[in-house]
Amino acid sequence: MYFNGQFKLLGKCDIAELKTLVDSITTAQWQAHNERQKTFDVHSHTKTIPLIFDADFRHRFPTTLPALEQFQQALAPVMQTIVEHFKSITIITRGDRPNPVAKGYFVRLILVKLAPHSEIDEHTDNGFSLSRVHRIHLPIITNEHVEFTVDDVTKNLQAGELWEINNRGTHGVKNLSEQARVHFIFDFVIPGEVVEDPLSGTLFA
Repeated sequence: MYFNGQFKLLGKCDIAELKTLVDSITTAQWQAHNERQKTFDVHSHTKTIPLIFDADFRHRFPTTLPALEQFQQALAPVMQTIVEHFKSITIITRGDRPNPVAKGYFVRLILVKLAPHSEIDEHTDNGFSLSRVHRIHLPIITNEHVEFTVDDVTKNLQAGELWEINNRGTHGVKNLSEQARVHFIFDFVIPGEVVEDPLSGTLFA
């Protein structure tokens, strides 16, 4: 979703349990899904474990996958932190819907590993759903040599920080280290939210 800026810090989370769970993931689990890498060349250096995901990038009625069960309990407070953040700010919706965040939902949730000494080339997220979601990153494994850039603004996102990125801007990642970088990525929808998108005009989530 477009917003005026590149990054928004939504909050911080205790990720100790999530880090333990991520460390227990086997090579076979990381290699079981390659649809995202095949579909998008920019993600060719990544591995993905989908928890809530549909290959057609639908915007409603998302599919919950078996991997979610492994992480669900540890992710619950993180997801609640995201919801509480949006409850705390004013959300403009079509028709001024009351309590719009109460009907919000996670349409996608994936775990992504970026290989050492590799990058995600700069790109812009397009399509109906990707232009209407809040795309939020939670770094689990990272270090000072990982650079996330949105529209020429570069940040080092720290483990445990929840960052919304302006995915309608040109963005990419460089992992200049010997260590894989691992993030959870959440796509959160607030139905009816008005998005003033400079690429597509006025959109409704």
